Amino acid sequence: MEKSSEEMRVVRFGPFEANFTTVELRKHGMRVKLQDQPFQVLKMLLAQPGQLVTREQIRRSLWSSDTFVDFDNGLNAAVNRLREALGDSAESPRYVETLARRGYRWMAPLEATRSSPANLLAGTPAGPSAVEPEAFKKSSLSPQASAPAALVSHRKLRENLAWSVAAVLAIALTVVVPHRFREKQSAPAQPVRFQIPAPENATLGPFLKLSPDGRKLAFETAGRAETRRLWVHFLESGESRDLTAAEGSPFWSPDSRFIGYASQGKLRKIEATGGPPQTVADLPGEWGAGAWNQDGVIVFGSPSGLFRVPASGGVPVQITAVNPVRRETFHYCPTFLPDRQHFLYRHASFDKEMSGIYLGSVDAKPEQQSSKILIASNWQPVYAPSSDPSIGYLLFMREGTLMAQPFDNRGMELKGQATPVVEQVGDNGGGSGGYGAFSASTNDVLVYLRGATPNRQLTWYDRQGKVLGTAGEPGDYQGLVLSPDGTRVALSKRSGQASDIWLLDLSRDTSTRFTFGSEIVSDPVWSPDGSRIIFRSGNGLYQKLANSMKDAELLLKSREVQHAESWSRDGRFLLYDVSDPKMNGEIWVLPLEGDKKPVPFLVTEFSEGDASFSPDGHWVAYTSDESGHLEIYMRSFEMNSARTAVEASGKWQISSGYGVDPRWRNDGRELYYRARDGQLMAVEIATNPQFRSGKPQALGFAAGTSSSFGWDSTADGRRFLVAAPKTNGPEPYTVILNWQAGLKR
Repeated sequence: MEKSSEEMRVVRFGPFEANFTTVELRKHGMRVKLQDQPFQVLKMLLAQPGQLVTREQIRRSLWSSDTFVDFDNGLNAAVNRLREALGDSAESPRYVETLARRGYRWMAPLEATRSSPANLLAGTPAGPSAVEPEAFKKSSLSPQASAPAALVSHRKLRENLAWSVAAVLAIALTVVVPHRFREKQSAPAQPVRFQIPAPENATLGPFLKLSPDGRKLAFETAGRAETRRLWVHFLESGESRDLTAAEGSPFWSPDSRFIGYASQGKLRKIEATGGPPQTVADLPGEWGAGAWNQDGVIVFGSPSGLFRVPASGGVPVQITAVNPVRRETFHYCPTFLPDRQHFLYRHASFDKEMSGIYLGSVDAKPEQQSSKILIASNWQPVYAPSSDPSIGYLLFMREGTLMAQPFDNRGMELKGQATPVVEQVGDNGGGSGGYGAFSASTNDVLVYLRGATPNRQLTWYDRQGKVLGTAGEPGDYQGLVLSPDGTRVALSKRSGQASDIWLLDLSRDTSTRFTFGSEIVSDPVWSPDGSRIIFRSGNGLYQKLANSMKDAELLLKSREVQHAESWSRDGRFLLYDVSDPKMNGEIWVLPLEGDKKPVPFLVTEFSEGDASFSPDGHWVAYTSDESGHLEIYMRSFEMNSARTAVEASGKWQISSGYGVDPRWRNDGRELYYRARDGQLMAVEIATNPQFRSGKPQALGFAAGTSSSFGWDSTADGRRFLVAAPKTNGPEPYTVILNWQAGLKR
């Protein structure tokens, strides 16, 4: 007689359903072929989720004591067949984890129906309620102990604390976390913290990503372009491995086996254990981070929008598009939700009300994507699951504090209130936004890099990189420019979310506040005689006498953000950049005589900026991304007879590989610029009888990788003033196990 539905016992996990009455395993409703012994192993594991099921327990259940059998090979074959049916692997398990020479443990959350999985195996010997390696018992890193002291060196971590960290992870990742999925929950484990120091001769950067299983950390070291590398750190062993050269944020495959990253205009992937990189696709522009779902689809960001591409390789297909009406400039940092189709990502926009985190779909076209902002933030989102399959946490930053807010991943909406997780988290934008230095796994592990308090010292260097001295007091300087006679410095100095311009007298080493705004005031440009300064305040360009306390004169105001760049030596023209989402960056000329009507200099489909007049006023050096990344170019400059247009004939590329922030030597025979790694470069320039440029040569120092790190050169090009960061030593990464237990509820 057939049993009633109430008597059937069924357990669901992921796309699978195990029916212990009909002895069937189904995936998405379709039956999966599985022999009896592998099914019995599955049954035992599901009966004790998160607990060790020993090889001896399985032997007693599957084979009687008087049965002669090659037990080890038989059990290994049964487990391998089970993993094959589940699409699982021993190296990166999602369901069945091997505990070497001891047994197996079920890892995934369960949804029991009809009866709980604990009751499925009456009379089966119960496994231990917790597994505690001997090394963990002896260490000070147990969940009951206080957080460990900061680890001083990578060698010390490997030699002295590798077993301790492994023990913490063995408990937190394989016992404590699955314990949450039982019907009767025990008290949650308390958060445990430890630190990961930088590899030898390297500095940890903000681009980091935890593997989904929480056992590995991919990160990019900071520094010069030739020294920036993709590393992977194995949390259990304490080992860090240098994998390959990379540019920007890495991301993981869902099985924690591969790391995706960008390099030399390509999207690539590499195995976490090492090996040759594999090219996935050509990138359509600047790298905007990526995400990889369980269906083998990668979504990544760019200045034009998000793209999807098969992880096996192919041509990227655009799925979102920046909206010029909303003044958007970048879509980046997608993070997939549990349904594999939807993801969260960030819109960067000049309109603060439009800049934030949005919901997207991998199958939608750009015009079909949601335009509803979920939450305002200048940093990327990260989705982290919780013990409730229908609710996860949206991690985001707010003024340097990492926040967590419940997210209904079925209704695709936020719930409740945001809760602070960690304060003073770093980013790649000097605290103003961009890529936040934090990541979370799918099993309650969090890692972050603490943000350093911005503190820069004005430092003099010679061409060889020798420090010649310092000037002024340390401060949060965002830009600087020397006066034409070299006696004063105009500084853009930030305080909180606002900034103002200060003037530093180099002979007396004293500073005076020049502007008194409540918003962003920046981009000071000296007049040729040093009597006036033009600067940006909000969306306007203003002019003010350098030695006067009178109010500034408004020169130009518009809806777009404008950046003053360069004042011609004859005093007649100002070059300025316009950040226009419709046309990317544009370069315009503002006549400072006559009707003062702006004239376009360079308006193309590419993004141009950083314009700088040559000393004789006949040439303009500028940056453009027409090659796919920023380079320095040169064009001639001449107003037409009607003074209504600019004749810009000819074009020459000056930099090689990357270049921003061009500056001229006073005689016009040398140009300086900043390379991708912050290294200052020098290029010889000749304009007579025809234009030609030399090979870029590196000077002996760097001026920072962020545009907010100011620098300038003296008129003769022998000395350089740099707002050099002051640090108290490299910051380590901080790891928090069981971080959700620390949330205020």
